[in-house]
Amino acid sequence: MSDARGQDGAPSPAGDLLAQIPPELRLARPLQLPDALSEAELSARLVELASPNTNLDEAVCFLGGGTYDHYVPAIVDELAARVGPGLVGPGSPQPLLQAVFELQALFATLTELETCTATFPDGPAALAEAIRAAARATGRDEAVVARTANPRYRAVVRSLVSPPIAIQEAGYHGGATRPSDVERLASERTACVVVEQPNYFGCFEDVPALAAVARRSGALLAVKIDPIALGVLGSPGALGADIVVADAQPLGSRPQYGSESLGLVACRAALAPAVAGWRVERRDGAFRAVGQAKWGVRAERVVRPVAYLAAMGGEGLARAAALSMAAARQAQRAIASVEGFSPRFHAPFFKEFAIECEGDAAEVAAALLESNILGALPLQGDYPEMENCVLFAATERRTRSDIELLRHTLELLGELRGGDDLSLDSDDV
Repeated sequence: MSDARGQDGAPSPAGDLLAQIPPELRLARPLQLPDALSEAELSARLVELASPNTNLDEAVCFLGGGTYDHYVPAIVDELAARVGPGLVGPGSPQPLLQAVFELQALFATLTELETCTATFPDGPAALAEAIRAAARATGRDEAVVARTANPRYRAVVRSLVSPPIAIQEAGYHGGATRPSDVERLASERTACVVVEQPNYFGCFEDVPALAAVARRSGALLAVKIDPIALGVLGSPGALGADIVVADAQPLGSRPQYGSESLGLVACRAALAPAVAGWRVERRDGAFRAVGQAKWGVRAERVVRPVAYLAAMGGEGLARAAALSMAAARQAQRAIASVEGFSPRFHAPFFKEFAIECEGDAAEVAAALLESNILGALPLQGDYPEMENCVLFAATERRTRSDIELLRHTLELLGELRGGDDLSLDSDDV
């Protein structure tokens, strides 16, 4: 091993660092590294290392649970590539501040609320801030959160706000939250009622009824919304929501590591002072940041939803939502036609739905993955009462042939269920 001396024989700065390591702990032999590779050989080796990973260019995705495989127009990728990954903050150049301003305006319009803050790192962080804002605005220290909300969101919220804000969880019946259950939990301590629309099971919640329950206890209603669903649903603000949260991933970003999340928060004007963070205002033809940023967000994540909504327009957003609903219904009927699989709930739903299996849910999910189908997200880990239940999702990208492939694969699994091994060979489908 080198003694970390410079070319002139004097100790190098690295030698000072190594001196802190006892000799018996230092590496006493040369590093055992493979021989150098040419660029072509290295590229081939990286492809080989990545080959065990499943990706959406090869697999059919029926997986949801908070991140979705929606269509991304080519112009969105082009604009995002031009902007690059630099961080956006109050000190950003005018074009980036304008992008933040346009995103705020678009989300405020979709939700029919007066004020929208600048972006948060992801949806769960945005929901946690919505609950904190409700506590500040009401002076209360409790939140009633529907169990039908995404379990990952609920876990992050508990980590970020509790304590000092206590979390009560309202149960569900038939796949949706019952207003009467929320009313039993709401009290003079309740700052807000939190619900997801559509919920984690894909079912629609009764937002107006839940808003009325919140009002009767003097609380606010916070709604976490799927932004694609706003193409077919009434706006949360018009239905009684005081604060609306969304993750912008479905708006122009693909499912991937980190999920390309971007949290958005819109609220009524009276609640704006209670929401932490910053926002962009337009004054005298220029864009000006107001407030302090606690974090930076990559510029391309801000640009993607703006470009997506501009490219799709209101008609395109409505079509994406309607096609997703249609694909989800076709997929549910196809799955339910297979012996041993049936809908877990019968409530109206958007693009996700729960299925009850006769076999083990984890084995079904693993067997589908072997057939290059992503889906069948097991639910029992988050909902112990839902043994052998899985969650499927379908977006406008799913074709009739995709759904038929899923149905055929499940039929083959049913035929193999009598044996000990549910795995499929590649020639089986």
